[in-house]
Amino acid sequence: MEQLTYTTLGEWKGYLLRQAPERVLQFGEGNFLRGFADHFIDVMNERAGFNGKVVVVPPASTGKAARINAQEGLYQLCLRGKYDGAVVNDRRVISCISRGLDVFTDWEELLRTARSPALRFVISNTTEAGIVYDGSCRFDDRPPASFPAKLTRLLWERWQAGERGWVLLPCELIADNGSVLREYVLRHAEDWGLGEAFRRWLREENRFCSTLVDRIVTGYPKDWAEELHASNGYRDALLDTAEPFGLWVIEGDESLAEEFPAPQAGLPVKFVADHHPYKEQKVRILNGGHTAMVPAAFLAGHDIVRTCMEDPAVRAFLEGALFEEIIPTLSLPRTDCEAFARAVEERFSNPYIDHRLLDIALNSVSKWRARVLPSVNAFLAQNGRAPGRLTFSFAALAAFYTQAERCGHAYPVRDEPAVLDFFAQNSGLAPEALIAALAARTDFWGEDLRTLPGFVPAAGQVLARIRADGMAAVLADCR
Repeated sequence: MEQLTYTTLGEWKGYLLRQAPERVLQFGEGNFLRGFADHFIDVMNERAGFNGKVVVVPPASTGKAARINAQEGLYQLCLRGKYDGAVVNDRRVISCISRGLDVFTDWEELLRTARSPALRFVISNTTEAGIVYDGSCRFDDRPPASFPAKLTRLLWERWQAGERGWVLLPCELIADNGSVLREYVLRHAEDWGLGEAFRRWLREENRFCSTLVDRIVTGYPKDWAEELHASNGYRDALLDTAEPFGLWVIEGDESLAEEFPAPQAGLPVKFVADHHPYKEQKVRILNGGHTAMVPAAFLAGHDIVRTCMEDPAVRAFLEGALFEEIIPTLSLPRTDCEAFARAVEERFSNPYIDHRLLDIALNSVSKWRARVLPSVNAFLAQNGRAPGRLTFSFAALAAFYTQAERCGHAYPVRDEPAVLDFFAQNSGLAPEALIAALAARTDFWGEDLRTLPGFVPAAGQVLARIRADGMAAVLADCR
């Protein structure tokens, strides 16, 4: 069977963009960017006249640029899940990628590409470990090791050519990704002695936009890829899958929206003055919903997220936590938060994704601190009492870490050694004593939870009921 190329597509009836200026330089070739940013760019090309191609640079030299070039940048994206109440199963050939460049063997070509007048945007997803400062990088390394150092070298090349600056849209999952990337680029420029004129150009002519990205991208579908290849009549080594939901929040103004016309294409991209409220919404509703629900749902007999949403007791617990205890404490308009929460419920119900609860439960103590505790504190500040369901989630967390068996079968509990040691040493305590000891661990929570009015006694009572009656029975009565 032939490989996907423009030739093997033959009489393809869908949208294709064969030729266009290279307007985007993308660091990262993985499933996420191809299932998210490149999908959005492809739709912008079709619906909003963006008319831009993407040059893809894999961060490491692993032969992935050659795989992209073998398919002339083409690949198929399948969006599968629930969206606006309907089941979605859409397929699209993505044609926005022009070529891939190997960062080692194509370094000179990458420098030349950086000088191109048409190039305007830089998108990256080099993982959380990608945006780091590495003082060992040198200007004349071919290439410098870190992503910020590579970027500094390319920006120098562009400045030397007299071209305008770039709009940089990092998608790495670190706080204030644009600001951090800007800081590291300026540090390299200072370290390398590249002069104040260049540093001024970096500060004034380049826009390092902090962003928030949200989409589950599930990658190459090993279970049914061969069936799809046979149906298409060609092989697609870059085949990608994702959920239909997507959200890209970019710190930028209307002028940026005109240059990057995602809203005009009907895409879920928001240009905002401050991305932090949207990050708070995502962390507290999506991630916090997961973390609050998972220990209780697992001990109640569930293994994947989707079946949790089919259980009336688990769903009622989640909805109560989201709509009555979390959303009222958020800074975005309530109607926006409620719409986001409804979308989260659809995403949790995705019939095509088997999201295992034990995978989500990894490092649940630190996740509870980051995702749930802020809502507990905010609710307390507003109401003068602890939120019932989120307090329940703390007791369920303690039960999950100490019970160790479900229906007579042991299950793995994965966390940092200090956390596992604590529960190993204290699991035999009475419920109220265990909750008090856990709440006192300021190294876990960043504060002493015993000071929260009513929190420890309430959680202790819940844990006692869980041990006496079982999680399913207690969860059904949770209010």
